[in-house]
Amino acid sequence: MTTATFPAEPGRATSHPAPRGGASVDEGRRKLVLAAVDTTAAAGPVLETARRVAEMAGSAMEAVHVDEDGRPEGTGRPGALEDLVRRAGAPFRRLVGPVDETLLDAVDAPGVTVAVVGARATPEGRRPVGRTARHLLRHTARPVVVVPPTAVPTGPFRCVLLPMEGTASSSEPVLQALLPLLAPDVDLVVLHVFTDRTLPRMLDRSPRDLELLGREFLATHCPPAARIDLRPGPVASTVAEAAERHGADLVVLSWAQDDSDGRARVVGDVLAASDLPVLMLPAGARRVDHRPYRGPGPPAHRG
Repeated sequence: MTTATFPAEPGRATSHPAPRGGASVDEGRRKLVLAAVDTTAAAGPVLETARRVAEMAGSAMEAVHVDEDGRPEGTGRPGALEDLVRRAGAPFRRLVGPVDETLLDAVDAPGVTVAVVGARATPEGRRPVGRTARHLLRHTARPVVVVPPTAVPTGPFRCVLLPMEGTASSSEPVLQALLPLLAPDVDLVVLHVFTDRTLPRMLDRSPRDLELLGREFLATHCPPAARIDLRPGPVASTVAEAAERHGADLVVLSWAQDDSDGRARVVGDVLAASDLPVLMLPAGARRVDHRPYRGPGPPAHRG
C-alpha cells in the first residue's frame, strides 16, 4: 500500500463543535493553561508553547515553578526564570514542596484545562521524558502538552495531526477532550496507520477504494477533521513523516497512562522522535473538578 491522503466529504462541515455529550465550556467560564517551568533551557520552549496553546483554546495562561525544600529545580539562575516568565506576559507562582506531587496538585486544581511541560532538559536525555513529566503524565486527568527540547515554536497553531486507531471506544474520548481546545480555524488532520496485522486486502485495489475507506473512517470516527492520511508502516516514524508532510504544529496522542513492563512503547517512540509538541490525552481518566479558574493564587510562603 502507498500513502493516500483524502479530504473530508465535500460539503461536510469541518469546524470543531463540542462533541455530543461533551463538557462544553460555558461562555462565562475562564479556562487556564498551566506552564510548568524549571530553570533549565527547556523553560523558553515550554512558555512559548503554552502561550500558543492558550491562544488556540481561548484560555488564560499561568506559569508555575516548584522549589523542593526551597531549592529551585534545575541548573539555571532562579531570577532569570522570573525574567523569562515576565517577558512571556504570564502570571507566575513559585510553589514549595516535593516536585512531583506539588506539580500534580497544581495541574489538577479547579479551572486548569491543559498543562504544558518540558519533555526533558536536553536533546541527549536517555529517556523520551524525564521523571517529573513522566509522573505527571501517568497520574493527572488533564491533557498534557509535552514539549521536546528541540522544539522551535513559531506563530499560532494552524495544523494538528491526530493519529487514530479507529475504534469507537478510543475515538469518542479523544474528541471529547480535544475539540474544546481547538480554534475553528485549526486544520485537523487524522492519521490512520496500518500495520501488517491490520492492513485490509481492499487496499491493494484502486485509489477509489482508499478514498471510500478514508471518508468512511472520518464520518465514523472524526467528522470534524479536514482530511485523513492512510499510511502503512511503523507508527512512530510514520507519525513523524505525516507531521512533516502536512506541516503540523502539534501531534495528539491518546494513551492509557501505563508505561510499565514495556506498555505504551509506541507512545514512547513518538515522544522520543518528535521535534513537535505532543498533546497527551489520558484515556479513561478519572473525573476531575471542572470549576472555573478564579485567577492566580497567592505565592507559596517559605517557612
